[in-house]
Amino acid sequence: MTAPDQQPAAGEGALPWPEVAAGEAGPLYGVFGEEDFLVNQALEGFMASPSFAENPSLNIERFLAAEAGPARVLESALTLPFLGSRRLLIVSETHLYKADQTAEFLPYLEDPTPSTCLLFAGAKLDARTKFAKALKKAGKVHVYKKMYARQVIPWLNQRAAARGKSLSPDAARYLAELAGLGLGALDSELEKLSLYVGEARRIELNQVKELMGGSRLYSIFDFTDAVASRRLDRALTSYHQLDSLGEPAVRVLAMLSRLFRQLLEVRRVLDSGGGQRQVQQSLRTPPQATATLVARAEQESAASLAAPLERILATDLALKSSPGADRVIMERLVISLCA
Repeated sequence: MTAPDQQPAAGEGALPWPEVAAGEAGPLYGVFGEEDFLVNQALEGFMASPSFAENPSLNIERFLAAEAGPARVLESALTLPFLGSRRLLIVSETHLYKADQTAEFLPYLEDPTPSTCLLFAGAKLDARTKFAKALKKAGKVHVYKKMYARQVIPWLNQRAAARGKSLSPDAARYLAELAGLGLGALDSELEKLSLYVGEARRIELNQVKELMGGSRLYSIFDFTDAVASRRLDRALTSYHQLDSLGEPAVRVLAMLSRLFRQLLEVRRVLDSGGGQRQVQQSLRTPPQATATLVARAEQESAASLAAPLERILATDLALKSSPGADRVIMERLVISLCA
């Protein structure tokens, strides 16, 4: 069984289990993690496995927990393959199931159908639940932890190499500073950069800045960094750019909510006697982002950092009740958060 807290190396393949890639997948697996990109890579690895190469359109089925209850999944799990030897069932967003729903899977986990590979996936797995214990006992579980800052650069180099490119050290460090926005977003930017440089094998810092200067990814990073630094002019300029790029206000709100939850965690670490190093270990943010968060949190109390979350919630309600006034509502919020 794969240890549930194992973290793959940056250059490791998408699948932590060699038997799946070799076409000998077992009956039960679990793939969980905060980084959607890594989880989705693993799911793609399962779907590409020779284990399910026979009539995949008939024998590979995907479910969303929010749309498919356990009874529907189990009915399919008990179905025999059609014109093939194995079936693959993927249940995404498993973390959305309630305890009474995951309990419905327990009898099946004790006696899974040999011709079915049932794969649970989600953002998290509560190790204390009966479901998690049963899944780990009967199958194999892998949890992709959020990468530390030092792991992001090797990962970026590996993803660039997969496209036949290499990153200069400065370009890799620059991109790594944006890791807080998700590996999927970084991988998308690498894809654009690979096309942008054409036949060139190496991606330089100036090329990254040229391409990303007006991109949505950089604008989000610049926006949250400006709010954390209380730089109102830059925050408003960045928000206006996001708005012009078509970024929905609700997604900007989600980034702001995440920012202030991070600041609360920084304040907790500082109050317990920790410093910037401990903050970076806790949040796994790059050095520059960590320094910005610590500088803001040092000026605040836990109570003053919780207040913006209430304003963000009020803004969410205002956006829903006043359609068409998104820009004005968001500008007021940004001004209050930078005050």
